[in-house]
Amino acid sequence: MGEATMPAAGRLRTPVFDVLLRPRRSLVRSTVLSVVFSAVPLAVALVWVSLPVRWWPLVASLVVVLAVLVGVLFVRLGQAFLGIDSDSVVLNAVLTPNRRIARDRVQRIVVAPTYGASADRTTRELLAFDADGVHLFRMGADVWGDAALDRVLETLDVPVEHERRPVDVREATRRWPGSRTWYERRAGVLAIGAVAVCIVAGLVAVETVGALTR
Repeated sequence: MGEATMPAAGRLRTPVFDVLLRPRRSLVRSTVLSVVFSAVPLAVALVWVSLPVRWWPLVASLVVVLAVLVGVLFVRLGQAFLGIDSDSVVLNAVLTPNRRIARDRVQRIVVAPTYGASADRTTRELLAFDADGVHLFRMGADVWGDAALDRVLETLDVPVEHERRPVDVREATRRWPGSRTWYERRAGVLAIGAVAVCIVAGLVAVETVGALTR
């Protein structure tokens, strides 16, 4: 997973890293294939068969917006990396802000198998903290791969705490609240919910206006 002394993309002061890790290539490939060959044909078929013609302009606008968001996601996924050199740890993530952390701030790492709906399907999570217990960064094996997590542990060479039993994601957020990303926090959930409500309200409004003008 790691590649030594390779140039890193982005506006960085340090152009090379001792260790450079990127998200799993299979993740990018499977995401593209799922969107192009599954989600898009299904959405087109549903619109063509089930929605009235008067809804098509609104749906087309939503599709354009979603296409732009998916494009941005693909770009971010392609540019994501974690680089480690003698002075710093640089993380360009997919859905969270980029960050540069002084390497000597990383004093403790927790590795925990986490799960969501089923305890039979766990994902290794790596959480890094400073000497005061402040959360610094987080990596998931579902995005980066197990080999990348092991490479980080080997390179940083700091005390590691291994959770032996699987940890529910809700318990993980209670134990390490600083590790939650923006879309896992209450404000992020509310924002996503508000967008969904606006979309549904728009569809209802279109249908209502169409019914009144018949």
